[in-house]
Amino acid sequence: MQEDLLALRGVRYVRRRVFDWVAGVGRVTLLLGDVGRFLSPGLRSFGLVVEQMRAIGVGSLWLVVVVSVFTGAVAAVQAAYQFSTVVPLKYIGSVILRPVIIELGPVPTALIVGGRVGSSIAAELGTMKVT
Repeated sequence: MQEDLLALRGVRYVRRRVFDWVAGVGRVTLLLGDVGRFLSPGLRSFGLVVEQMRAIGVGSLWLVVVVSVFTGAVAAVQAAYQFSTVVPLKYIGSVILRPVIIELGPVPTALIVGGRVGSSIAAELGTMKVT
């Protein structure tokens, strides 16, 4: 009797797992169908999309690098001043690396890219309005 209940629970568990997997595959298939349906009109202007991605991403890279270098330099100078009595100066680079890259890095990057791209798009729209 006990073995029958255990076997029945096992069958129910396997059946539920198989049904969940089939339902998941169905949801992913529906999602991919929706993505394909909504992307198909955009494929006609794929070259323009790639050009805008290049202008936004690659065009902003030099500005992000310059600002990041100066931000890291300022953080290193401040840390050297603050930690000069606690940490030897040869370790300041490793002390600054993690906070600047992980904590501080995304914020100026987002602000710089957002400002540059926003002003570029606004100027482009202004030019379109004039002409």
